[in-house]
This record gives sequence, C-alpha cells and structure tokens, in this order.
Amino acid sequence: MAAVMNVTKHTLSVSIVRGQDADGNQVTKSYSYSNVKPDAEPDKLVAVGKALGGLFDNDIAGLAVVERASLIEE
Repeated sequence: MAAVMNVTKHTLSVSIVRGQDADGNQVTKSYSYSNVKPDAEPDKLVAVGKALGGLFDNDIAGLAVVERASLIEE
C-alpha cells in the first residue's frame, strides 16, 4: 500500500528575541498566524513576517512556515 500526504493547513511562525536566560542563551517567543495561502510565494511570506515582527520592540529570531498534513493509505 502506498501512503499519500495531503497538506491541510499552513501557518506562519514569527520568533521574537525576548532576552537571555541565566546561562546567556537566547530566549525567544513564537507567534503563529494561521490561514496562510498554500500558494503564497516565499518572498512575500518573508516580507509579511518581517512586517509582523517589526510590530514588536525586539528583533526577529526567525521565520518559519509550518505545514499540517493528513496521511492516507491507498
């Protein structure tokens, strides 16, 4: 049997630097934005992520797109 993966949801995650812990490691907080169009171009996603990250006082630590998918055996 072959398995098929169907992407059902895309989410844009923006990680913001919140400071450092006692050991000097970077502490971040992630904010997720759902209902991202599956066909959105990477350049546009980066532009939107930077615009959203610019609303915070701290720097952006990273941007990511998270896909949620279902697996079906055929």
